Amino acid sequence: SFDAHPRKESQVRQLAWVGEGVWVSIRLDSTLRLYHAHTYQHLQDVDIEPYVSKMLGTGKLGFSFVRITALMVSCNRLWVGTGNGVIISIPLTETNKTSGAPGNRPGSVIRVYGDENSDKVTPGTFIPYCSMAHAQLCFHGHRDAVKFFVAVPGQVVSPQSGSSGTDLTGDKAGPSAQEPGSQTPLKSMLVISGGEGYIDFRMGDEGGESELLGEDLPLEPSVAKAERSHLIVWQVMYGSE
Repeated sequence: SFDAHPRKESQVRQLAWVGEGVWVSIRLDSTLRLYHAHTYQHLQDVDIEPYVSKMLGTGKLGFSFVRITALMVSCNRLWVGTGNGVIISIPLTETNKTSGAPGNRPGSVIRVYGDENSDKVTPGTFIPYCSMAHAQLCFHGHRDAVKFFVAVPGQVVSPQSGSSGTDLTGDKAGPSAQEPGSQTPLKSMLVISGGEGYIDFRMGDEGGESELLGEDLPLEPSVAKAERSHLIVWQVMYGSE
């Protein structure tokens, strides 16, 4: 065992593991902490509060502070859900961009090997540093805290066959399932977030609720639209390498 936070009263809330790194979130805290899975060395701190405030502005967040309520690694990205309903997708890289010194990580050479049966790399070959310079904040979020993330395999459907609605198998990676000018077949992953309510942070509460969401659901009239649980789904395309 080891101390994941200097404050003794703090509590570990979520863990997300890939390669030789474990990301740890602390209850009522906006900072993620990366530890080496074998040596327990503290490798990186990432505070998402300044990033969320810069993207959305403090007016959209109200008086509530940013805290991390959901965490998951998928498609070589760290998916972070907050108590404000904001969702951030952060690419993982084997180099610590913040310090610019690869010598801070254990070992001198780290090689990454892909697994054809999953989106994870082979354990023991990869330190999952967060690349905040390429982090993406989704303007589609929840009105309340993000409760969970789930990732399931999807299907790669070509635009031609998808428009006709006849060929939805996606069993074979033909030219339509490849990047232009590339022979690397693309894979699809569906990332799902769950939480209460839906909001478009670009529009706020006035127009944040889409007319297509929840209008025809057979729910009790007493359940207000803002209180209904929602699932938000993203399709993530990535190469097999």
